[in-house]
Amino acid sequence: MIHVLIVDDEAPARDELAYLLNGVPEVHIDEMAKNGREALEKIQKLKPEVVFLDIQMPDISGLAVCRELIALLKPDELPFIIFATAYDQHALEAFQVNAIDYVLKPFDEERIHAAIDKVKRLSHPPNPEAYNRILSLLERIPKSKLPIEENERIVLLDPDEIIYCTINGRQVLIQTQKNTYTTNYNLAELEHRLGFLRTHKSYLVNTEKIREIIPWFNGTYNLVMLDDAASTVPVSRTYIKDFRSKIGL
Repeated sequence: MIHVLIVDDEAPARDELAYLLNGVPEVHIDEMAKNGREALEKIQKLKPEVVFLDIQMPDISGLAVCRELIALLKPDELPFIIFATAYDQHALEAFQVNAIDYVLKPFDEERIHAAIDKVKRLSHPPNPEAYNRILSLLERIPKSKLPIEENERIVLLDPDEIIYCTINGRQVLIQTQKNTYTTNYNLAELEHRLGFLRTHKSYLVNTEKIREIIPWFNGTYNLVMLDDAASTVPVSRTYIKDFRSKIGL
């Protein structure tokens, strides 16, 4: 029996993957985790043989989870990691290795079976060198551009240009250094696609674009951002724990 842990911050993705894996003989889903911190705890506790791991998560990325596993576990305790990702397949062709695999979103039943078959063929778990090799390659893949419709044109935004995203009425706005774009995305879609941190029910922030952190009432914060207007973004009590963990406070 192959014991599996599923890690994804989106419940529909977890449920879809669980449904497909339940159709694979010899696979047992031990548990599911909804973020990177929970994944680290459950991997150490349950010792699964295989972890399906989302790359983009708001608290700790899948790549960071792998880095911590290398530091925390002995080489023979490391699980097989199968990344779940929305990255383009052609970019991923550069790092197909025997020790670690990937599946693309939306998930494909045949690809899930193939990933498990690869695990069955391997005689021993991956080692830290294999982890580091694949992580190094992953980190060099450029982030996908975000298409934004504007005045009958499509603007392609680099995620590194984006300061924050916010809800304004029924629309979602994206703020860059100098411009504000109105989009048809919802905030949950942008959270998954960009990997930004949710600080409030109405805000996502690029943590690399925070200028100042100002303590506010009841243990909350206001963030002064790096756009030209020095915009202020709130951190509500609901998201304080994730924010402090991400920033290292």
